[in-house]
Amino acid sequence: MTSYPYVYANEQIEDCISRMRDYSEDSIPVLDSNNKLLGALTSQDVMELVGDELGEDYARLAGLSSEEDLNEPTGRSIHKRLPWLVILLGLGLVVSSVVGAFEGVVAQLPLIIAFQSLVLDMAGNVGTQSLAVTIRVLMDENVKGRQKLSLVSKEARVGLINGVVLGILSFFCIGLYLCGVKDQPAATAFAISLCTGIALLGSMVLASLSGTVVPLAFKKIHIDPAVASGPLITTINDLVAVVIYYGLAWLLLIQVLGI
Repeated sequence: MTSYPYVYANEQIEDCISRMRDYSEDSIPVLDSNNKLLGALTSQDVMELVGDELGEDYARLAGLSSEEDLNEPTGRSIHKRLPWLVILLGLGLVVSSVVGAFEGVVAQLPLIIAFQSLVLDMAGNVGTQSLAVTIRVLMDENVKGRQKLSLVSKEARVGLINGVVLGILSFFCIGLYLCGVKDQPAATAFAISLCTGIALLGSMVLASLSGTVVPLAFKKIHIDPAVASGPLITTINDLVAVVIYYGLAWLLLIQVLGI
């Protein structure tokens, strides 16, 4: 009987939820600190608890409070969301200042600004995907350190392979677009598309790593990893992608190729 699943009444839901879902019993006994039976959790109770926990994590991924619902007053919702938005505004200003630091590059090659959003958006998308996978893995309290390292390695490989594929596609598509639509010389067109493709590759790999490492680091220091929300990861990846894109444009297009 010692192998039969049970939970203690004073346990946090997130601490025991991984154990409860590992069993297919119709009910799980609830014990007090003296191992005396207090009641039972039915399968319906477990499903509701799992759903509530997933709902909280989903809300935090969006930078929202887990308690927010349709009946909450507007002022209270604003009070909960505004601090996140202020933090993201500050990070956004940092991103904008970095773009301003490359003003000379943009002035010399204004055409490259057309593909800035492509690199930034893809980095944000990849980072959010990795973040969602990592949060889902971390819901299992039994995940070991080696498994976490394996997750980081896997996400890096996924980002690398996806980055190579999309980098090659963007190289040809942007090059042909600049030649056919913008009437740019082939050498200039494909130099710009090469710069964009490499920047896309680099930003996607780093975005995959940040979307995985940041929540793992939060978990390590006992901070809920769900607070590594989608907007926060996206803004961080924007900053990294901007530096990669414009830095590469300055180095490859201006310094090396002299365009």
